[in-house]
Amino acid sequence: MDELRKVKSMGEQHENVLLMAMSTLPRQPKINTYKIEDGAETLYFKSLSQMEPHTKCVLYMLATRGEKLDRIVILESSKVREEKPENWKQETATSLFAKRICNYLGRHEEVGIEVADELENLKESSCDWSIYEEGLPDIITIDLDNSVFFWEAAKAIRGSERGKRIHLYMDMQGGDRNAVSQMNAIAELLGRQNVIIQGRFANDFEPKREKPLHTIRDASREYRTYELISAMDIFARYGRGDKLEEYFRESGSGDTKEKKLVEAIQEASLAISRCSGDGFDSAVQKIEQLEKEFENPDTITEMDVVYEDIFDDYKPLLTSKYRYVAQILWCLDKQFLQQALTILEAKMPCEFVRSGLLYYLTIDEDREKFLEKCEEIYKELPKKERYRMKDLNHYLLKDYFFYNYKQKFFGDPKKLLKLKFGLNSKHRKEVGLLWEDYKDICNLRNQINHAADGKHNPDGFFCYMKERALEKDSTWNEDTRVNVEERIRQFLDDWTKLADQVPEKTRRKIVDLS
Repeated sequence: MDELRKVKSMGEQHENVLLMAMSTLPRQPKINTYKIEDGAETLYFKSLSQMEPHTKCVLYMLATRGEKLDRIVILESSKVREEKPENWKQETATSLFAKRICNYLGRHEEVGIEVADELENLKESSCDWSIYEEGLPDIITIDLDNSVFFWEAAKAIRGSERGKRIHLYMDMQGGDRNAVSQMNAIAELLGRQNVIIQGRFANDFEPKREKPLHTIRDASREYRTYELISAMDIFARYGRGDKLEEYFRESGSGDTKEKKLVEAIQEASLAISRCSGDGFDSAVQKIEQLEKEFENPDTITEMDVVYEDIFDDYKPLLTSKYRYVAQILWCLDKQFLQQALTILEAKMPCEFVRSGLLYYLTIDEDREKFLEKCEEIYKELPKKERYRMKDLNHYLLKDYFFYNYKQKFFGDPKKLLKLKFGLNSKHRKEVGLLWEDYKDICNLRNQINHAADGKHNPDGFFCYMKERALEKDSTWNEDTRVNVEERIRQFLDDWTKLADQVPEKTRRKIVDLS
């Protein structure tokens, strides 16, 4: 009942919708009584079929706060739609349900089925009929045999006024197991379209019990696993943790390992959205530090089931020898092309230095003297250009040292610093070619950004570049047209193979001043 009693926001406009899968009628008519505890009060609802009590309960509780049920969406199988069993006065399950609900709301519909009520002393709790003076809830039936029933059900739930918030109530008792799965799938699909599940209801119907009194219960928690699966799917595909954060916030996990994990995932996804390689790395390390908490058998929760998947998703980032390379590949796997390009442009100079392919300082050299030379370079820069030296690796390799494409060597325009190589001279040409490829990809990123600055074109970057090609622009060639993702992956693969050849003893003596 707590879900039903959520207070409306001031001025909020929403519609209330009930979704159910209709059950077939039993062989013999029988009046069943259902109860639900509402604080100190016990509410009772009568039914000829198991589909009535939850609907009446929702109608009652909405009426107590001055709201009405706008429509009831019913999933119907062909058997439910066509079958008219003996003893049921030619009623189908849906037609009987509609008449019974109509009668409950103070309108008269002849049913004509005479059945003794074994618990007639327990009077049905009636709702305020006046709220339905202008009309009863619409009843919309969806044919499950229709190939587009998902679409029809979604339209019926959302209603004709798009953009209006929908408060969805779900009767989980009816239909077969397949229909229940379909209901949950529909509800989850609509979760991003202003449809908010307010409650899922079921009962403990046991026909053979001695006392024919049944209990209505809120089954929301039982079905929240679907929400966890949905949240995990979003994380696995896109690295986003917002749905996981929402799931565990609503379950009241508090300051627990779940909260710490979800906060770290959120921090990681925020860092990626901002193209912050260092922030992403910090967040992933927090996830790694939680491993022991999730290995504790005394604190097992449902999150332990999915933690291994989450940890495995980030594991390459923790075990990789080249952490920024791993980040770029992770972004590509999640289809974050812009983030991959940005991190590549910003952090590959750092990887060149840390790998030992190119470096400028070792532990046996005078660091202070080296920094004095860097300061000398810095002071000679125009003030508007000084921001470039915020990352020394990036500035020195990308903006200070130059690469002579014809003579294949790296140089220092001021003869102040010397660039060193972790591989012997026969590999320096390969290093130079890799550096050229890195600069080309940086230019490609800039071209993509410039294309995005213009008018929105559905064909995007490649259409923009084709237009430039027609003008015989030298920046456009067949190589530029290849798949960008494949080009980045090929570059990283070639880079890694070459970096792996740098002796470990060389790496250990390198000083990284980034």
